[in-house]
Formats: sequence, structure tokens, C-alpha cells
Amino acid sequence: MIALLLVCASPTAAGEAVDPPSTSHFQRGSIHAGLAVGYGIGFRFGSKADRKLSRELAGVRLIEFLPRIGLGVTNPLGVGAWYSGNVELLVEGVFFHNTAQNHGVGGGIGSTLRYNFLFADRIVPFLDANFGVLGMNLDLNRQSDGFNFNVGFGGGVHWFVSHRVAISTELRWQHISNMGTKHPNDGINNALVVVGASYFFP
Repeated sequence: MIALLLVCASPTAAGEAVDPPSTSHFQRGSIHAGLAVGYGIGFRFGSKADRKLSRELAGVRLIEFLPRIGLGVTNPLGVGAWYSGNVELLVEGVFFHNTAQNHGVGGGIGSTLRYNFLFADRIVPFLDANFGVLGMNLDLNRQSDGFNFNVGFGGGVHWFVSHRVAISTELRWQHISNMGTKHPNDGINNALVVVGASYFFP
């Protein structure tokens, strides 16, 4: 899907020059949809004893598929300042596969609150935070399967390759746990690298 969007929206395929993104893409009520792929590398917090106990969680390697749709919440704020930008709310699905250890799977849905910085034409950096719920079956000794929460924060950048299509890259910290509703619950922490494409509607 990402490759198809790029081919259809490339300047040569569309027969037009690459334009900077319209400010209408980052207004209240503006909409975009996208698909991203991420790779998460597990790590552990805490004391040496904690890290030794949860060594298997540091070995988690997740390939994630992230379909998403975003809705502009505000018009541009702080126009003319370096922090000029708008607030956006995204609904995001997640489907993942653990490529290490027991090769389990999981999936869920969540919401992301994002701030887009609008001080450049074709490059739009952003910061965001997300919260969601998911079900998983990873068969780990230190983290329970079934219902879990999925939270995180990170930042990235949209690079517009045409008036409506942007390539997006992002680095996100991801935490998966059930907040103590079931044990064991050491929590999975990932450094998640995400690459995707987004289409911005008129």
C-alpha cells in the first residue's frame, strides 16, 4: 500500500511538480489517512536484579503494522513563531508479531494526540503521545497474555513528496502492560522505529 501511494503520487507519475503542503492540511477538521510499519526493540528499566529477572522481555522484537487516520483539532497556533503548529487526534490500530522467542501475535486500537510544527513548507516535524488497549498471545514468562494497555510517546517528521502525500518517519517509546490487573506484569518496553506514508485529503 505504501509503495502504491508513492508511485501514484510521485511528481513524474502525476505529471506535476512537487508542491509544498497546503496549510489546509493542518487546520481544524482536516483529515489524513496512512499506513506505517514499525520495528520494536525491547529493553528493560530498573535495578540489575530487575533486568536479570526480565531478560526475556529485553529480547522481544516486534514487527508492527499501524493503520491510522488523523483529524485536525485546532487551526494553526502561534502563527509566525518557531513553535507554530496545530493539534491533531489520530485513531490508530496496531497488529504485531514477535519475531523472537515464541513468535506470538497481538493487536488492538488506540488514540494519539499529536502536535505538528508548521514552520517549514515540505517538512513537518511532530511530537505525540498515545494510549490504547490490545490483546496479545506472546506466551512470555514475565508478562501476562490477554488484555493489556499500550502507551507511549515519541516524535518524527512528515516529508511531503507531493501536495497530498507524505513519507513519515518516527521514533517512539512503547510500553505494554496490564497495570497490575494480572500477574506477572513486568511490562514490555520497546524502542519503536516507524516508517510509513500518509495521504492528506482536500
